[in-house]
Parts: sequence; C-alpha cells; structure tokens
Amino acid sequence: MPKNKQLNPSTSRTRRRPVYKHPIFIATIAIFVLAGAVFAIVHFAKNPAVSPSNPKASTSQSSDKPNSTQSSAESKEEPAKEAPAENAPSDPSVSPDGKTPVKYDGADPNQDTSLTGYVTTARFSGNKLTIRVNIDQYLSSGTCTLTLSDGTNQLNKTASLVPSAATSTCEGFDIPISELSSFSRPINININLSSGDKTGVISGVTEQ
Repeated sequence: MPKNKQLNPSTSRTRRRPVYKHPIFIATIAIFVLAGAVFAIVHFAKNPAVSPSNPKASTSQSSDKPNSTQSSAESKEEPAKEAPAENAPSDPSVSPDGKTPVKYDGADPNQDTSLTGYVTTARFSGNKLTIRVNIDQYLSSGTCTLTLSDGTNQLNKTASLVPSAATSTCEGFDIPISELSSFSRPINININLSSGDKTGVISGVTEQ
C-alpha cells in the first residue's frame, strides 16, 4: 500500500490575516472617515461662525443682532423738547408770535385804576443822560412828563406814551449833560403818566 504523504503543517493551515488588514475593516474605516469629512465640510459651510478659520465671525454676527435692552431703553426716552423759535420775543409778557398779549397769572394790571411801571434805564452815557421806562398797562396813547431834581435844581421834559406788544412805554428821554451841569448826582427821577382818565407816577434815581 502506498504510504500516505505527510502534509506539511505550514501549507495545510490557512493563514489568517490580522483584523486591521482585512479589506472589509479598511473599507468601513474609510467610509466613516469620508462621512465625517463630508459632514464637517457641510457643517462649516452652513455655520461659518464656528469655523476655526473664522474666529471673529461669531462676534460680528452677535453684534449685528439688535440689543433688546438698548432698544427698550431708547423707546422709553422722553421726546426732545422743541427749541424756541429764533424770533421769539424775550419779554415774558409777550406770546411766541410777538403780537398777542399774554394773560397775567395774577390780577390784570389793565384793570387797575392807576398806571404803574418802573424805570429800566437811567444812566449817563457819553454826553447825555438816557432814561427808559416800562408801563405795566397796555395803552394806545398818552403823555409822559419827566421831572429831574437834586433838591436844589429841577428840569422838566415831556415825551409821548406809546404801546408795545403787551405793555406800554415812553418814547424815551435823552437829556444833554450840558443841561445838567448844575445838578449834583445822583438825580431823582419822577415821571407822571397820563392816558385817558388814568394817571400814575414812576419814580427812580440815576446812577452816580
């Protein structure tokens, strides 16, 4: 009988490849890697704010969003007050249109039985004495009689009474210094007002 050939153990056994070299394993790893790369590319393309290459994008995007706190604060700000008209009169008794007399908070001086007022200017300027007054009542016409005295000397002047926006005034007195050379200063001022059936007196004193 023929002898059975003795098989070489090295050839009879099939060599088993390591798992990490198996084609299916390698293909699976490759698929996962490729899928991860595709996902990363798509994700970064849609969200540049989180892209490592664009670290400032998230800051710029957040700054573009309106600040709700700031918007609410601005909405609560009071509206700016309207600036006064350029030609608005400085006289508080005159309305902004410069024509209509403003009603007084207290008693209406036009209802007084006598005329009242005060001296607004009484100064020596250059070679003259300038005197100006304001009359509280609104008068269409009348006279202003000025009397200057220092206890020894006396000087009289007359001017017309004229209306202003809501009150009245005298046309004004400009007395040459030469007419007051004998007067000692200060000089006393008395102005007698007369308009219709109403009269009054305004008193004052000049500067030194």
